[in-house]
Amino acid sequence: MPSWNIHIAQTERLIARGGAVARAVRDRNAFLFGNLVPDIMVGYMVPGVEEPIAYRTTHFAAPEFIPKPREREFWDDYVAPAWGRLDEADRTCAIVHPGSIARERERIDRIHFPQRFEDAGEPDRPGPDGASEAGPARTAFDLTLGAWAHLLADNLWNTRVNEYLDANGIRPSREFRIKKQGDFDGFGKMFPLDSIPRETGALRRAAAGFAQYPIPEGLVHDAIVVAHETVRTNGVAEHAPYQLLTEGFFTVTFAEVLDEADRAVAERLGF
Repeated sequence: MPSWNIHIAQTERLIARGGAVARAVRDRNAFLFGNLVPDIMVGYMVPGVEEPIAYRTTHFAAPEFIPKPREREFWDDYVAPAWGRLDEADRTCAIVHPGSIARERERIDRIHFPQRFEDAGEPDRPGPDGASEAGPARTAFDLTLGAWAHLLADNLWNTRVNEYLDANGIRPSREFRIKKQGDFDGFGKMFPLDSIPRETGALRRAAAGFAQYPIPEGLVHDAIVVAHETVRTNGVAEHAPYQLLTEGFFTVTFAEVLDEADRAVAERLGF
């Protein structure tokens, strides 16, 4: 299934393409973090989860070999109520941006190699334009919408994998799982990524108040550390040959996830 580099890449592209998701989201930092949320409490991606929550719970999925999260059920239970709690000020507030690995590298370079910059001098701490935090209801909504986008992506990716198996007469097995995950790892590493969640007070509070289950402050920090390392090390020139899936499969399904996310938000929220 998609790893965090794929979820981050899809988040960046949903915002960059300016569709319904980009128009609906104001706290982009929370939305980015939300796209990681369903995996945090499972315990595999983030170390130190003392009381893991079963995947079938965090992902609204039946315990089957290739689970398909019930994104619409999550939407009805959590996204729609969170949207209803927003007032007009929440819906039109200033954009809140995530962190940027490129800005982080530039800031460090300015400290160590000031001669490389024409405007060299005392380095500042450049940040994104826009507000540093949004209102609590706004941040909570965008985090929840991000979690929904993760479930939608997992549903589509896993559905298309299942269809691929059926079309090619492949039976699920341990060998299949290893090859599939290797293919997803190779695909995901190809994306040059920039966005990293910023650990703000607003984000910590929204995670602690996440309506499905609370995410402790320490795990918010640890998840951001994992995300930072994922972004920092991503973007390779080529991948090993796929063992099970195909280049076309990944290209088509990646685009489908973006289109379906925009379509669903436009239909359900009117953007």
